[in-house]
Amino acid sequence: MFSSCSNVSHARLLVHKISKSLLRCKHLNALFTTYSNDSNDIELSYTAYPDLEHTVDPKKIPLLFAHGLFGAKGNLHSVSKHLSNDGRKVITYDARNHGDSEHTTEFNFSCMAEDLNDLIDDLGLSEPFVMGHSMGGKTAMTLALTKPEKFKALIVADVAPGKSPGVGKLLEYAKAMKSVEIPKDSTLSFARRQAKLQLSKHVPDEMILNFLLTNLKVADDGQVVWRVNFDPFINNFHAIQDFPVPEGTSFSKPTLFVFGENSEHFRSEGVDKIKTFFPQAEIVAIKDAGHFVHADQPLEFVRVVKDFCDGLDAS
Repeated sequence: MFSSCSNVSHARLLVHKISKSLLRCKHLNALFTTYSNDSNDIELSYTAYPDLEHTVDPKKIPLLFAHGLFGAKGNLHSVSKHLSNDGRKVITYDARNHGDSEHTTEFNFSCMAEDLNDLIDDLGLSEPFVMGHSMGGKTAMTLALTKPEKFKALIVADVAPGKSPGVGKLLEYAKAMKSVEIPKDSTLSFARRQAKLQLSKHVPDEMILNFLLTNLKVADDGQVVWRVNFDPFINNFHAIQDFPVPEGTSFSKPTLFVFGENSEHFRSEGVDKIKTFFPQAEIVAIKDAGHFVHADQPLEFVRVVKDFCDGLDAS
């Protein structure tokens, strides 16, 4: 499923054609690495925008975009294309245990923040904008509070620096997804129908159910499997529910929080808690949007984020 040390060099040739690759984090002297002895290194998959039809505007600060739990970089494709249509370089990546990135037993915000830090270094980015949704937002906040020098500014989508609501329900979803039985040699479409039937009693919300089903994929052996590694989340869900940085630490650079007005996350945390960690925070609530604010109101979300970034490009 993941590239070995022997074929990473081949991937280096392909990445220039498709703007997508696996890279080994913590190896900081090259954009794409061929070998590492560090057993803690993991491979992360990422995609860069704009595509080959457009050019990157060097005057615009690059933007890194981190997805939420059970998400993947592909879920951010449409929004990322819109964010990059003026030449801004936008990079989305799969977090560990998600998408096409490597699976590992360690799963908490400290290690995911370190992954993000190493990705910034490996891509040669100097103080980019960093944006994260939900779990990705907590990852970005964790790195901002521990290594603020890595950021030009921080953007957080529908999550706050505290205990997140609804993670217990996500734990139920993970256990239900893990228990799904998929017949051998199923096609992807048949497997999705079978999984949907089995999961529907656990996940009544049709939109969330369809979102979870995007995690089914065809493996190299032709079998349909989940691309999420469930056990690390099941075993460490309290770490994902909570926030690892204690009060008393702050990030003083420009910060934007974008909530869905109908989201539990917007109602559960007050402005005072956000301002404690992020005194420069601007807080926006988008109407007719829930937790998946970037999917519920994508054009308004893009407008808000673009306005924030454009205002900082020349500063």
